[in-house]
Amino acid sequence: MGLSLAALLSLAFLFLGVPVAEASTATPAVAEGPTEADLEAEFRRARERLRASPAFSGTDAQTRYRLAEELSHRGDMNGAAEEYRAAIGLDPEFGEAYRGLGQVLLDYHNYAGAAEALEAAVRLHRDDGEAHYWLGRALMGVGRWPEAAQAMEAAARIKPEDAEAFVDLGLLHMVQGHGVEAQAALDRAIRLKPDDAEAHRLRELLLRHQEDREQLVAAARKVLHDLFERE
Repeated sequence: MGLSLAALLSLAFLFLGVPVAEASTATPAVAEGPTEADLEAEFRRARERLRASPAFSGTDAQTRYRLAEELSHRGDMNGAAEEYRAAIGLDPEFGEAYRGLGQVLLDYHNYAGAAEALEAAVRLHRDDGEAHYWLGRALMGVGRWPEAAQAMEAAARIKPEDAEAFVDLGLLHMVQGHGVEAQAALDRAIRLKPDDAEAHRLRELLLRHQEDREQLVAAARKVLHDLFERE
């Protein structure tokens, strides 16, 4: 009579030195994904290959800036920050490099550092609407709301079609208790982008609390807290 399947499996496990009780409960190992250190090591290798390539072998500020932009596009934010700083070191008047560095620092939630870089960017290029917008976001992150509102107003003035700037401006007016100004900004955002869910949500919140300034400010503070905690 031949051995049963169970008996054959038992013999196989005994031959391999695996107790049957353990073998019966064993589950396949789940392969772990790459760690943060693994990813950074891979980014570093790719970064060095790019630096050695003819396209990025120059040592001038413009070349370092182009490399920073390429690294940022690839998701290598540490490398991008290094190259933006290198470009600034070579040319302290390089406004675009300050803006790029500020955006990278925003991605890392380093709002104070981002604000410092972006303040330099707008000092050098006062007509850079994008730099004003990101400066506003950085200042929102550190709670400098009046200054953030000024930055958003500048962004909206330079880029009047930018619905996001008006949404953020509306929220900044709300947190300061400026109901009329907040409604004007949010109405403008909705006209520019009728399906903007955040603009509609903030406008509903504003209308709900428009008769009570303290409640309006508290509600806006919670929105800002949740927004920057989530980011």
